[in-house]
Order: sequence, then structure tokens, then C-alpha cells
Amino acid sequence: MDNGIDQYQKITVDYDLLSTLDLPIAIPFVLTVNWNGVKFEFLIKINVNSPNLLVFSSGAMVTKVNLPYFQRHSWIYDFEDSMIYYNDPTLYLGDIPLGWGQGTWDRFYLKDIATILTKLIGKIGVNQQNVLFYGSSGGGFMSLILAGYIRDSTALVNCPQTCLTKWLEIPVQNVFNLSYPSLSIQEVLKVFPERINVIKFYNHIKYVPKIYYLQNAACEYDMTNHVIPFLSDLQFMEDGCVVNKVIVDLYYDKQPGPAILPALGGHGALGKYETINYINQVKAK
Repeated sequence: MDNGIDQYQKITVDYDLLSTLDLPIAIPFVLTVNWNGVKFEFLIKINVNSPNLLVFSSGAMVTKVNLPYFQRHSWIYDFEDSMIYYNDPTLYLGDIPLGWGQGTWDRFYLKDIATILTKLIGKIGVNQQNVLFYGSSGGGFMSLILAGYIRDSTALVNCPQTCLTKWLEIPVQNVFNLSYPSLSIQEVLKVFPERINVIKFYNHIKYVPKIYYLQNAACEYDMTNHVIPFLSDLQFMEDGCVVNKVIVDLYYDKQPGPAILPALGGHGALGKYETINYINQVKAK
């Protein structure tokens, strides 16, 4: 299926030349950064009159589309702020709807994305404290990680995964088979704990970013496996870890779950206009 981005100008640059690239400011464009054999793709809109930058992460593809995948890219004109959407290159490793930025054994793609974003933030001229990462479900997981890498930024997440080994086993195993072939789920957790568990990542970098955590309390699976363990583990962060404010906003919207897993009912994100309202509230703080 068409990904709907043919309307945008395309720019390709090698990573080593990114610092010298002049970014268009009149219209949105798709930027491809080639870095050591991997292409990192971004949909970017720059508004020099706004002090804010919104970075959108993508959750799982509901229907298969051509890559790159920029979930919610149709919202790009609903904000006056500068915006960046990014595609997870993990999706190129195989036929998967979601990759959680895992990358390969020797490259954590979320770390590489954060490095490129740092350069783009500097070129756009936005203060990192005015950068807001938004994502839901798997995109929420990636937003929590990226906000840790980009110091002083904020993560606004909706029903995110906070530990991949507590998510649905089959999609997680499918990604691990591509990113970490021959390792079991438990072996991956042992070798790469900071890539799998958000709290372990924060302990690894000694930093917890500002977080606004939106959660449907009616989703039993999320509450049991992600919200409660995440909040519980926050109580026991290691010495020397900087912990910023974490705000949890619970809402209740009971929905039927799949027959095979009723507890997953209510996992879907809030609707477009509710989400836009939250983003506008959080970026103003």
C-alpha cells in the first residue's frame, strides 16, 4: 500500500555531510541520511517562528504500507510547530509491522536516530527543552528512550510498552529473530537489557526524562505488565540517577479486546483531537 509521502520533496545526504546541509524551511520534506550502510529517514517540517519541535514516533502498522513509515504524518499541518517524523530502519530487516528501534547486534538504531536528531535539532535552532517526543504503544516505547538520549526534552506517551519482554511474545520474538538471531528472548534481555527495558535504560544512562504518561486504566494488560512495574521500579533508581518529573494521567475507556486476549482491550491510543489537545497542553509547560 502507498505510504502517502510522494507529495513531499526528497533529499538524500551522507551522515558525514549532514552538518553542511541546508534544510528547506518553506515546505515539508523527506530527508534520508545514509550512515554506514543504513538509511535513516525523516519527514521534516520547519517553522522558524515557533520555539517548539515535535518528534513523532510510529507504532505498529495496522496494514502493510511501503516504507518509510511515518504514522500520523497527515497531522503535519495540524501544528504550528516544527515537526519531525522518523522511520525505524529495523522495519527493513524483515516483514514486521514494528521494530521498536532495535536495529542489529552492533547498532542500536534508537541511539543512531538520537544522534541524527541531535544534529537536526541544532540545525533547526530549537532548544532541547522545547523538544517533545510523542508516541503510542511501540512508538511510546521509542519516545521514552529517545527522550532519555535527548537531555532536557519531554516524552508524552500513550499506552506505551515499558519492557518488551512483557509484551506479546510473537511480535517481540519476530523482531528479536531479525535483530539478534540465535538468541532467546531471555538471552536478549540479559545481553541488551538497556534496549529492552526502559527503566534499565534509564539506570544505564543515569537519567530519567520528563514524562507525561497517558494510560487507559481499562486496559488490564497494560496496567499489569507495563504501568505498575514501571512506576514500581522508579522507586528504586540507582544512586546518581537524575529523575525528572513523571506525571501519570489515567483515563477510563472500556473497549473489547481480541478473543484470544481480552485483557488487551483499550490498548489503542486516544483519538486525533484528544491527542492534539494533550500535545498542545504539554508543550506549553
